[in-house]
Amino acid sequence: MSTVNAGTAEDAPAVVRPALGTAAIAALALFVVMFGTWAPESPQAGTADAVAVRAWAAESMTTLRINAFAGVLAVVALIVLTAALARLARASAPGSPLAGVVLLSGGLLTGVNAVVTGVTLLWVLPDLPATGDATVLAWHSLSWFGQMLGEVAVVVQSLLMGAFSVAALRGGIVTRWLCWLGVVLAVTGLVSVVGVVVPSAVFDTAWLAGLYGWMLWPLLAAIVFGLRWARLRR
Repeated sequence: MSTVNAGTAEDAPAVVRPALGTAAIAALALFVVMFGTWAPESPQAGTADAVAVRAWAAESMTTLRINAFAGVLAVVALIVLTAALARLARASAPGSPLAGVVLLSGGLLTGVNAVVTGVTLLWVLPDLPATGDATVLAWHSLSWFGQMLGEVAVVVQSLLMGAFSVAALRGGIVTRWLCWLGVVLAVTGLVSVVGVVVPSAVFDTAWLAGLYGWMLWPLLAAIVFGLRWARLRR
């Protein structure tokens, strides 16, 4: 059976245990805030006028405020989770680039989430009735850009899960079924990118699997990390 190599085998629990606890809390927090509310579908960008956009924003304002607050919390949780996963990956596979991939993909995903959250904040902070039509329409176009970023984010989500899962498999940090689940979800999400140039129901399904798999993975990871952390404390 593989073991974590961080200095010496005796040192491994001291290195891994705090990261497991941090990852468990951050993953659980990320799971909770990701299951927020979704605003009603907005008018089509480029065709809707400012009156229609203001009406949509007014109708959805409560939901938009909740989403903006949840988005800020998600960014914080993702930063903490990325750092903890990178530490675990580095302990699992010393000298491997996998920890760097975790940091890179987690950083990109944090950036995407920050942009999407920032776009949402544009709707909830100002006085929309007093905002000019051109500004309102520009914000609406940015909202659609944020949605597009959210769809593309499946790539970096897959890299984050995949890199950590491979490292964890090598180091035996957590149960193997979680690692293999992460690998399968990562491959599925990356394969779905082909659907951008080759429209297909298969790739559309793979994209949905990668997207919703990422929403489920933090909950399962939080449970597994927490149980492993508890065992190491004994």
